[in-house]
Amino acid sequence: MDWSQLLQYAAKAANLVKQAVDTLAEEHDIFLPESVLNTALSALASRSQHLHALSFQLHDDWFEVDLVFVYQQIEFGINASFDVEDITFDAHKQSVILRERRPIYVETRRFASSWQKLSFSLWAWWCQHIKKTTPLVDALQKIEGVSVKQGIYRLDFSSYIRRKPAIVASLYALEINTIKVLDKSLYLRGSADLRSLNLLNELYKFLPEERKDQPSKELKVVDSKQAEVEADILIDKILAGKFKDEH
Repeated sequence: MDWSQLLQYAAKAANLVKQAVDTLAEEHDIFLPESVLNTALSALASRSQHLHALSFQLHDDWFEVDLVFVYQQIEFGINASFDVEDITFDAHKQSVILRERRPIYVETRRFASSWQKLSFSLWAWWCQHIKKTTPLVDALQKIEGVSVKQGIYRLDFSSYIRRKPAIVASLYALEINTIKVLDKSLYLRGSADLRSLNLLNELYKFLPEERKDQPSKELKVVDSKQAEVEADILIDKILAGKFKDEH
């Protein structure tokens, strides 16, 4: 999913929230059913080159996840369950701390060739016997913002989110104060800033508008770097407005 898609979804979500709720400034409880979450994740997986399936089974303060991931033509099936130690997802910090409930099950389902299978087997052996870890943990440790130690997984998304103006703007416009995993649902408590939502709506104008009745060669070419600069200016306005209110 690229920056433009995220921006579009954020703007549309802002419109839906504005239409559905009159008292956005007040805190509200939102229960997102497991079925709705999995439907959204299935749609996300269908557009991904690497993530081919993703689903969650939610329980009180823990969850089980199944996914199919393809990397360099190797198909992996992964099943894991985690206790949720902490979820913080606000304008200042975006992180998740998880604890393994049991060892993660990883199945290598498909290889591009016999040589690739042999190479992977040698790497897995090296991880287990030399590095004293698993191939999955070794791979995760190389991802920015991810650390794994003694079954504790710390995922810090802030470095990624800072590069996505639409998400930053959304976090300031839609203030999520609490996120909890419940049985069969995800619980969120938060509020929204109408003025911030209005500014967030302006971000949508920077997206290319594709018209079916217009030849592709006539579509407007959008400078993505310039769009991000303009988006950052609007985010500054959101922050300036919020800090002015606080003082």
